[in-house]
Amino acid sequence: SFSLTGFGIGPSFLSAIIHMQFWLPKNPALASSVAMAFGGLGSVAMAILIEAAIDTRGVSFSFTLLAFTLAGLQVFGGLLLKMPDLSESHAKDLLVSHRSKLDASARFTKSKDTDAFRHGLGIELRPQEIVGSWQFALFWVSAFTAVGPGYALFANLTMVFKESLGMPHRVASTWVILVNLIATLLGRLPTGYVADRWNNSQRKLFGSGSRSMFLLFHCAQMAALAASAYIYRGHEYLALCLILVLTCIFGGCNVLIAALSRELFAPINSSAVYGLILTSTAASALVYPNLLPALHRITGEDFTYNIICSFASAAGTLCCLMLKPLPQAYGISTSLLDLNS
Repeated sequence: SFSLTGFGIGPSFLSAIIHMQFWLPKNPALASSVAMAFGGLGSVAMAILIEAAIDTRGVSFSFTLLAFTLAGLQVFGGLLLKMPDLSESHAKDLLVSHRSKLDASARFTKSKDTDAFRHGLGIELRPQEIVGSWQFALFWVSAFTAVGPGYALFANLTMVFKESLGMPHRVASTWVILVNLIATLLGRLPTGYVADRWNNSQRKLFGSGSRSMFLLFHCAQMAALAASAYIYRGHEYLALCLILVLTCIFGGCNVLIAALSRELFAPINSSAVYGLILTSTAASALVYPNLLPALHRITGEDFTYNIICSFASAAGTLCCLMLKPLPQAYGISTSLLDLNS
């Protein structure tokens, strides 16, 4: 049943994100953040609803209610999904977030196949070409390390609050909902807005605004995990602040992964790349949440887990440093791509 649920939610989630990006071509990161922010708000609302349903009607009724609610929302939403008119004037806006030193039209005028790029969508690649590239491998690893610690926290928040911070059950349950809400409002929503504003500016630290933020989030996560290894008992408020920082980074990285799927591999490949890169986030959702309680049972504390994750984040940071757009997706030479990114 959980496999079927994931199979149903996966395509609908991917479709919603990609459609939003095409409707807001100048602000792909903001489009991703808005879609994911509503997803975060929905998770908060559903958590409250399911908890109330379990308390009053039992588990069986709650799962039935959840199934019909999700089916209704996804079918109704799917019927309303519509792609914008990808005319030349509209699609030219797709290039804005990838532009740096030169105007987008000048950049594509110098490409080998100008007619194929006049609309700005790029060249459609086969999945084998995408997966076989070094850029995808680096992106996969960096996405894995970016969201893994956040998945572990969300999956084990109650355990962390009760056992590591000593909170009563009711207080811990309240904080679980609050952390979800804070990650949405302070992690997802601002990230998209800032990334797009940064993309449109000339003050980029690392290629583009989205890649710069992705790198900074990795560095901040690495520092927060290393600090968390030494702070829990006796420093509850500081530990809680670090947990909030990590969950906000998790929300922001989810937004940037969706935006970078478009930026690194061209808009025409964004849905295929995002679908493929979700294997990375799904893998991290399996590894990290199970690693945290396993190491906690073995060692009796979270020190080992935090140290391991901080080293993993360091590896992800190195991958971020090497991230660049795939030249084949844009049909231009590596030297011209480097000049423009």
